[in-house]
Amino acid sequence: MNKTTVLNVSEEKQSDFEKIELMTAMQELASLKPEEGKAAMMSQVDRAALRVLKVLKEGNPDTLQQGTYLQQVKFVLGVMEQCKEFRDGQFTRLVRSHAEDIMVGLEDLPKRSQALKEKKKREAEEAKRKAAEAKSAAKAKAIAAGGKGSPIDKEETVVEEIEPDFPYELAEKICIQTVVRHFDAKLDVLRSVHMYGRHSTVDIGIPPHFLYTVEFSVLIEDAIKALIVDSRDILARRVYNDTDPKADEETIRKVLRDKSRPLLDVVESGFAGWGSAQAEAAKRAHTGENDTAKKTTVKEKKGGLFSKLLGKEKKPQAAPKRARKKEKEAWEEVLEIFKAAEARGEIFFPRTFNFSILSYLSQMRENLFKSEVERIIQIAEQAKGGSTAKGAVARGLEQSFKNNDQNFFEMLILNLLYTKNSIGLAEVQTACMGQKLDEGRLPLSVPEMGRRPNAYATQIIKLLKEPCEPRVLKNCLEYFFEAILVLHLIKYEKDFANASTYLESQKESLAKPLQGVIDGILGLMDRVLFARQQARETGEDTSHNTKDTISHTIGKFITAYEGMYEKMKKS
Repeated sequence: MNKTTVLNVSEEKQSDFEKIELMTAMQELASLKPEEGKAAMMSQVDRAALRVLKVLKEGNPDTLQQGTYLQQVKFVLGVMEQCKEFRDGQFTRLVRSHAEDIMVGLEDLPKRSQALKEKKKREAEEAKRKAAEAKSAAKAKAIAAGGKGSPIDKEETVVEEIEPDFPYELAEKICIQTVVRHFDAKLDVLRSVHMYGRHSTVDIGIPPHFLYTVEFSVLIEDAIKALIVDSRDILARRVYNDTDPKADEETIRKVLRDKSRPLLDVVESGFAGWGSAQAEAAKRAHTGENDTAKKTTVKEKKGGLFSKLLGKEKKPQAAPKRARKKEKEAWEEVLEIFKAAEARGEIFFPRTFNFSILSYLSQMRENLFKSEVERIIQIAEQAKGGSTAKGAVARGLEQSFKNNDQNFFEMLILNLLYTKNSIGLAEVQTACMGQKLDEGRLPLSVPEMGRRPNAYATQIIKLLKEPCEPRVLKNCLEYFFEAILVLHLIKYEKDFANASTYLESQKESLAKPLQGVIDGILGLMDRVLFARQQARETGEDTSHNTKDTISHTIGKFITAYEGMYEKMKKS
């Protein structure tokens, strides 16, 4: 093996360094098992964090600030955030310490990148100086020997430094980091009161609402970056203008610390503007209009005798010009990123989402939100799930709606759906019915409730194919039939029908014994909907008897499934 081959192998290993270390760290964290005990988990977290810190210290800083590598580091931070739910002081301190070190390492990347660039610049200048010295020495030697020198030496080439089109790239990066942290803090407020409780989707694998996922922390960064880049002109005037583009990062950070409010003002108004553009686009799509002016029909006039004699007959029209393809706006590109995440099954992203909600989220008053959540939960606890619970919760939410606004009410509803408390789907829906269950008024919570029958139906098929533990299937069936029993009979009739159609269409893909389980589920579904329809017509409350029927029948399903599960596990 010659010297060139050795160098190539060395360079290849260096380029794979970040990839190998980060993938290993992710695998370490993905294989965490609480049942193996605290010591084993602490050891795995420690190893993973040290690998990430090594990459942040020794890896290529430019590579680590973008693309897959950055997403991988954020994945590690996301898992560590989830690890904090492991209620142990020693373990939590370890996780928090490593998470803070990784955050510092991420913040230092631009500084490291700048230092490396300056080093390379110095090395290039040094090489250039040495080359010039060597050239001067050669020229002096040639003159001393009686030569005239090279024609090139007589004419110096002047190279002008070209100013960059946008001189505030470093300030822009710092601003993006600042806004991302701001939104992460707001999302953490939502997550702090949401413990994936009674109506959780985590224990049966359904992606939760986008606001409650770690993935959305990554997605919102895409939105923030696109908005800030799209707002360069206004930010250059309001925020960047006091910074020196040639200053180091710390100096620029000091200047920008006093610019956080103007920065957030631009971001909030930007998201509100995106929301307005989005709403207008949806309106045009609904009415069938396009951006071009409506064509008017003009009646063609026939030429008379004098027109023919004077040669003024109508000339053939030129072929219409091909319409230019309209470029997508920034918000449209970001929306596609969100929808792609939903297609991958990472989040539930309602089609009624509007970017204006992000503007509201930025301004949300955390203390007020937390206190309102606690107040409603206490009202439900005092009612103790009795016959007065629905009315008490509805009145409490109605008061909250009057004292605050529509977006606040939406956030409150969603948190009650995800929080460990005595408030059920029925109580939340009762509160929403006061707002007429209109997607226009409740664009987040109404789709969140409506997606459940279909989401649970999809998960039932998936669990039967795996196969899963009987306990997990039982949870999913209980959630599924709670939605069928509780949700508005007419408002969500289409969703119930879609869930039934999906189960029927997927039945043939299962083994014969499991097809019997699906038949039983469909039969029970028909019975529940029929009982609800009868109760609606007669006015008689039969929900208690229907609940007993559901519980008893699910018990029979699980008993039958347990035998099948044992056989499938052995085969």
